[in-house]
Amino acid sequence: MEYVAAVYLMAAVLLGAAGASKVVTPEPASAALARLQLYHRPWAVRALGLVELVVAVSAFILGGIVPATALAAFYAAFAVVAAAMVRSGSAEPCGCFGRIEMPATRRHLIVNILAVVAGLAAASWPVEAIDKLFDGQKWLLAPFTVVVVGGAYGVFAWLSRPAPS
Repeated sequence: MEYVAAVYLMAAVLLGAAGASKVVTPEPASAALARLQLYHRPWAVRALGLVELVVAVSAFILGGIVPATALAAFYAAFAVVAAAMVRSGSAEPCGCFGRIEMPATRRHLIVNILAVVAGLAAASWPVEAIDKLFDGQKWLLAPFTVVVVGGAYGVFAWLSRPAPS
């Protein structure tokens, strides 16, 4: 169960970081959506980012089926958008993380699909709120947090590396 929780919460950290980036700097995501001829008003991108942030925080604070399902749904939508961007062959930034220049690649597609699976697994075997995850052994929360945050950063670093030629 803790393995599912770790991967699911890594996806939540990435979703929250991406959401916060869109709230602060919606223009890159707005430009990426415009290239795909999708609705791209900056206020809508900010609203999307805010909802992403709420889903990510609720995964930690509330736990349960609803945040896990919402996370899976977000990542499924992102997988579709990433697939469209990869298929277009554009090297333009995806806008996922605000001003960070990162074109959508197959890596994005892989991460999005794995996050969908993690969200669905967390919904199937509901992951509890973080404060209840290690009820009997609270000392495990610190190393678990290091694994989750470190893993999310590792995924982010892998996504932001230039694609091999």
